[in-house]
Amino acid sequence: MATDLEGITQAPGALPIVGHLFPLLRDPLRFLNTLPAHGDLVQIRLGPQTAVVVCRPELVQEVLLHDRMYDKGGPIIERIGNALGNGLASCPHSAHRRQRRSLQPAFSRTCLREYAAIMSQQIDTLAISWSDGQTVDVAAQMYDFASDTIARTLFTAEAAGPAVDTVKECLPEIFRGIYQQAVLPPSLSRLPIPPNLRYERARNRAWAAVSKTISLYRQDDETHGDVLSMLLKTQDDAGGSLGDAEIHAQIMTLLVAGIESTAVALTWALHLLCQNSDVQERLRTETVKVLGTRTATWDDLPQLDLARRVITETLRLYPPGWILTRTTSTEARLADAVIPPETTLIYSPYLIHHDERFNPRPDCFDPDRWLPEQQHVRGAFIPFGGGARKCIGESYAMTLATLALSTIVSQWRFSRVGHQLPHIEPRMTLTPHGVQVRAECLQGTHADGTVTG
Repeated sequence: MATDLEGITQAPGALPIVGHLFPLLRDPLRFLNTLPAHGDLVQIRLGPQTAVVVCRPELVQEVLLHDRMYDKGGPIIERIGNALGNGLASCPHSAHRRQRRSLQPAFSRTCLREYAAIMSQQIDTLAISWSDGQTVDVAAQMYDFASDTIARTLFTAEAAGPAVDTVKECLPEIFRGIYQQAVLPPSLSRLPIPPNLRYERARNRAWAAVSKTISLYRQDDETHGDVLSMLLKTQDDAGGSLGDAEIHAQIMTLLVAGIESTAVALTWALHLLCQNSDVQERLRTETVKVLGTRTATWDDLPQLDLARRVITETLRLYPPGWILTRTTSTEARLADAVIPPETTLIYSPYLIHHDERFNPRPDCFDPDRWLPEQQHVRGAFIPFGGGARKCIGESYAMTLATLALSTIVSQWRFSRVGHQLPHIEPRMTLTPHGVQVRAECLQGTHADGTVTG
């Protein structure tokens, strides 16, 4: 097979001009899973451009840990930056430390405990919103729940409400557009075709709404005790205030990434519990023992072990950030191959998580694989990335998902509606469509006014 970079095999099936565009748009998960058969590093074509897919966990760890050499960049990161601004998710190494330091206080253990109180309030509202026997569109419900919860963490002022509503409306098109434009040849991504126009429209609406909210916060000069207020008071390395552009980028990043990843993880978790009723019953036994009839809180987390393992296993099977890119800032050596500067590297948590060499029975839902006594391949579980660029919201996301799943499973029994499996739409997350479940009320006061349990 032809090679463009010495020692790195090119994946078969590349077409003139478009390269591997069609499999990347039509069925990217299947395409990715074919690549390890061709080597530890495999070249693919993104239009006329070459990218190198990293197919082994220890090599991915090398990329993640050496973030100066393997800097944020490449088509996906560039599109994230275009959509959200030059925030923590897309900024280069040179800006990362300062940005991380400005946001880190918002994710301290003290703040997480305060956020958990907000989470519990929102979870309680969610858990009593259904009626016995109701068919629930899980993706829609979890999207609204995640949006409302994360928004209340970022903003408490009523003035932020319109911005949250606008971002919620725009988010699906933004995430769809990020992935589509990342794999399209640059000449196509700039054309005024309907998908590009929808993406630009959604991004511009979301940007304007968040900018207006920042302006309103600055005008009232009050401290609302939320993340936006904290950023407005934060000083940079020179002792000055952060500019609106940086604050805007961080808020967009936290809002967009937090909503989508949390909603997707909870949707897949409920789908998997419906597919595995024995695990659902085990989880219910745990949660009822810990919670009784109440909503889970921060202090319950140490006792919700199975719930956390269910979320962990869900993230292994369906990692929200399933494909990401980096760019070599200098010449690098990876797996005995010389990688020239400005080369795009791709790593896929989905690919690593589903490789049976590193995760036995990769397609099997098995939360017990995360019991303490089980052995794991280092670096073979990376839903939140790694190294200095590891997701700052990991603890927040795990806290919210664990509290929510524990509470609703303790109060509801879920079963599948129909036999058709959900459709996966690979956007910037592995977005599920068609997760319809029937909810059977077990305890508490619910939407139909009944009290059970």
